[in-house]
Amino acid sequence: MQIYKNNVYLDSRAGYNVLDVTSLTPCTSYNFNVVGSGFGSSSTNVTTLGCPTAPAITYTTTVSSIDLSWTATNAVSYDIYKNGSLYATTSDTTYSVGAGAGQTFQIKIVAKNGTGATAQTTISATTQTFTATFVQDNLSGNIRVGGAFTNSNPTSPTSMNIALYRVTGSGDVYVGSTSVSIGANQSVGGWYPIATGQPLGTYKAVLTSQSATTSGASIGSY
Repeated sequence: MQIYKNNVYLDSRAGYNVLDVTSLTPCTSYNFNVVGSGFGSSSTNVTTLGCPTAPAITYTTTVSSIDLSWTATNAVSYDIYKNGSLYATTSDTTYSVGAGAGQTFQIKIVAKNGTGATAQTTISATTQTFTATFVQDNLSGNIRVGGAFTNSNPTSPTSMNIALYRVTGSGDVYVGSTSVSIGANQSVGGWYPIATGQPLGTYKAVLTSQSATTSGASIGSY
């Protein structure tokens, strides 16, 4: 009997016998064909071990990132895609993907072994909405809040909502609020009046937004 691997002659055997085929590539498909006089032929396909497994992904989110970790067997590198575009390639099993606040992203991780064979997993991850608190002592009169606000959503406008409270020994007292509109993928900044004729005290501004963020805000009087 003649034995062929991928239609290339490999070896011969008399009668029924065993042939150990070595030096094969991991995670590769091979066709073996045995041909013998009076025997006819027999063909089989075999895939060697060593294929990567699909990554098992876990993640946490902030207002500006998706922090990923995953496991995958027989992989040497990983391609990370965000919304269908290649974002990064790494040999680690953790990665932080930058992302805008309050948005949903499709994240795909493709595990690759040394021969280039792949296995992949896709998840949907939503970043957190923005919230932050700022406090200022010894203010009175007309109170305003200032800051620079950036909307990271490339397609939808949003607003930065500002609520002002006076901090007292018996709890926070609501003073007033305002909302700052921000276009898609735009930034705005300035001072925004909220209340007039306020007594001397400590004031707290609570900022919230679906997709806008700020690196800081100030509370002042005028």
